Amino acid sequence: MVDNPERRKSLFSTNIAVIVLNSVFALTATLQNIPVIYAIIGTPTLHNPPNILLCSLASTDFLVGCIIQPLYIAHNALLLDGKPFSCELWMAKESLLLLFMYVSISTLVMISTERWLALHYHLRYRQIVTVPRTLMAIGGTWFWSVMSIIAWPLGLDMYIFTSLGLSVIAIAALLLVFTYIKIFLILRRHRALIETQAKLHPPSVNIRKHRKSSATMLYVVVLFFIFYAPTFYAMIHYLGAGSTRSSTEQTILWEVAKTVALINASANPLMYYWRMREIRRAVRGVFGISSIVQVHVGDGVTPGSGSMENEFRSRTERQGSFSVRRPSSRGSWSNAAISKSKSDIRQEQGTETTIVKEGEKKLFLYPRYLEPGPTFPE
Repeated sequence: MVDNPERRKSLFSTNIAVIVLNSVFALTATLQNIPVIYAIIGTPTLHNPPNILLCSLASTDFLVGCIIQPLYIAHNALLLDGKPFSCELWMAKESLLLLFMYVSISTLVMISTERWLALHYHLRYRQIVTVPRTLMAIGGTWFWSVMSIIAWPLGLDMYIFTSLGLSVIAIAALLLVFTYIKIFLILRRHRALIETQAKLHPPSVNIRKHRKSSATMLYVVVLFFIFYAPTFYAMIHYLGAGSTRSSTEQTILWEVAKTVALINASANPLMYYWRMREIRRAVRGVFGISSIVQVHVGDGVTPGSGSMENEFRSRTERQGSFSVRRPSSRGSWSNAAISKSKSDIRQEQGTETTIVKEGEKKLFLYPRYLEPGPTFPE
């Protein structure tokens, strides 16, 4: 690093922008990731491999907001205040940035691999992907990343270190592209077959759920590469800069690129809240906001439709009213019996009906003891 009064003067506006942006996004990254982490840890139903990996990614983003970005603010504030350049502070912020970047991209590779295993080995998924193995993989990722970063402060040349880091990122990117191609090929191949079988029997794999979760994680991967693209470009530019590697232009490129990369820690939670219903419910529970589901009694639900509670809660969130299929004529109750029991059941349950929009059917849900039984061939 080169430091002199003229250089600090030319970097004055850049340092101001870095301080302001990191101050804002350090706060958003910290406050947005805390509820995600707490909700996953405090909700037993979310203690499964995919959510544990998501919690690891959110923890990395949280550490970015509460450690790395404050270090950036402190370092640039020292430069603006005219105090001596701190090599230790600069080395700490640069090393931690690379550490969390390695951990994040490795976690994204593990998440994509877990999604592929869930589809490719769906019958043996629970035996292959377990919580202890997931925790061991996360621990191994942190150990490998720390060992890789330690090589730089211990004396590894900056040019060699940057080349190795760029190679690791390129390999991880290729793995992510290959894994998601495999995932969506599997989804496309089985989609028609599963949708056909679902009309008669509940599918062994919830293809819609896997498609949505895979798409959500793909969005997270795309966000990562969008925000880290300037950093990758800065690394490539540094390797080819030659004698101008310590120029003011290269320093400005580094500062802008790294500031944009750190914003990714604030963007990921927004994706979780937008795309993941389970995370939204858990976070609402953290803040004491309960989801009230209104269940009405009346017409039947198609047998074998899965968990009624989850299915009707999701439909309530999407539509504001229930829209369910009537059971087939064979194996179902007669319309007379159903209509006869409506008033009695309403009186017992004390449930009020709701007014639906014009042109829509008013459909109701049986209590569990009045569910239609399974249909058997005659």
